[in-house]
Amino acid sequence: MTKVVSEDSVRRGFIQLDEAEGVHWLQSSLEQVYSPLLNIPWILDADATIKTLYGHQEGAEVGYNPHKLGRPSHTYHTYMIANLRLILDVEVQSGKQVASKHSSPGLWALLNRLSRDQWPTLIRGDRDWGTEANMQKAE
Repeated sequence: MTKVVSEDSVRRGFIQLDEAEGVHWLQSSLEQVYSPLLNIPWILDADATIKTLYGHQEGAEVGYNPHKLGRPSHTYHTYMIANLRLILDVEVQSGKQVASKHSSPGLWALLNRLSRDQWPTLIRGDRDWGTEANMQKAE
């Protein structure tokens, strides 16, 4: 590494980039990191985390937040390699979108980007993932 750029420089650079192109660039860059690990059996963990927000931020809504009732929040839908805690993808949604029905489109899109031989042996989530729709799609 020869240089470190500031956060402001990175933000200014990404403002010029189309959102769809930026997402594609980010996903392909992340795939270069985790792709070599997916050729051995692995478990995919799906998790939703609530992030309480203060002030006014895009997409913040008052939703399910047991620790800070009435506060706006975002929900981070995260897909990771279990035990390694290596993040494969994260989607930020409003605080009202906590359920697996909001996570599952991102999960299936992630799996569609991977080749079939790189798919996980097991997909693990909390009890909300045990719905008939999710089970059928996983099968």
